[in-house]
Amino acid sequence: MKIMNRMTVLCSLWLAGSSAMAETIKIDLWEQDSPEAAKEMDKWISVFAKRNPNIKVVRQHYENEELRAKFLRSSVTGDGADLVYGPNDLAGVFKTASVIQPVDEWLKKDQFNPTALGVMSLEGKTWGVPVSEGNHLMLFYNKAMVSQAPDSFDALIKEGKKHTNPKENKYGLAMFQSEPFWFMPILGGHGGWPLSESGNKTNVTINNDKTKAALQFLVDLKNKHQILPKDCDYDCAKSMFLAGKAPYHINGDWEVKTLREKLGKNLGIAPIPKIASTGKWSTPLLGGRFVFINKAATGKRLEAAKAFIKFITEEQVQLRMATKLDRIPATIKVRSSKKVQSLDSLQPLIDAAAHAKPSPSQVEMRAAWDGMRIMVQRALSGKETVAQAVATGQKAADEALGAIREKGEKSH
Repeated sequence: MKIMNRMTVLCSLWLAGSSAMAETIKIDLWEQDSPEAAKEMDKWISVFAKRNPNIKVVRQHYENEELRAKFLRSSVTGDGADLVYGPNDLAGVFKTASVIQPVDEWLKKDQFNPTALGVMSLEGKTWGVPVSEGNHLMLFYNKAMVSQAPDSFDALIKEGKKHTNPKENKYGLAMFQSEPFWFMPILGGHGGWPLSESGNKTNVTINNDKTKAALQFLVDLKNKHQILPKDCDYDCAKSMFLAGKAPYHINGDWEVKTLREKLGKNLGIAPIPKIASTGKWSTPLLGGRFVFINKAATGKRLEAAKAFIKFITEEQVQLRMATKLDRIPATIKVRSSKKVQSLDSLQPLIDAAAHAKPSPSQVEMRAAWDGMRIMVQRALSGKETVAQAVATGQKAADEALGAIREKGEKSH
């Protein structure tokens, strides 16, 4: 009888152990990226599954706004993803809505480029993990038209004038001039920044001398130096450059593949030049792809989520990020490795990011974008002077910021 009881106990323990060993933890991953990147991500997931047979990662693609809205709704319905993979601007919205958790307690932050990590820093905590860097502007130039990249805007203006002939719709520089994302490098080159901290609040401060100087510089490119076309949106600027109507073009890393296919060896890539009057480099905003953890993820789900994050920031995956997707790795070790530095396709993008600033993740930046967009458009159109346009932009930003704060207070 005692033997039977012992056998029963042993069998029960064995079955319990087998059940625990066989338990599969499912991790839902919602991502926003290109189809090419999604295919690469599936390969990562496959390798991770072989290493971690008890963790199942299920990937689901969404476009940016749909991803944002669905994840925010899930905080109420409780059916959100454990991990969200997407651009940096998700951080501010998710953090404000209290749907993600900080990673400071377990993440080895010293392995990442401080600029990329800074993108995720809000109120003294880190709210996401960098996977790749990018989404930054750079200077493209046509080597069939100019021999080298200018190191200052003065040099660009001088060379650009040689290629400017309005009657033939030819200009020295083609860029999306009315969009504030393209204004930010010039603002940084004049020492400006659209956000300021006051106590525990972030404010939009664009009505100041540095913004006025930067805006005047942009207006002068168009009216005084006349190297910018009178009116040219994103598609117009890109088309002009590809058609040989402009030797210089400011655009983002997302266009590198297309421009290389069209121009081949004639495509040059360089940092956006210095502002000669200040001696400062232009400072594009640096973003990239980041992964966020659902605040509701706890226990085994949280540990499984951490395991996947650690895996995609390992050397093997980070190298594939560089070699297969032409993206800048987020980890210092891989970014500075000989293999990455020898990649002719990637090194110019890394050089172009050298003077970048972390793209602000605060929700207040939305108000800054609204204000600066109105400001830039009114100044370039000639509807207002630079001083008037800056004041108008500040007023619009203040109104947008008030609406954001009112909405935030109501949601809490």
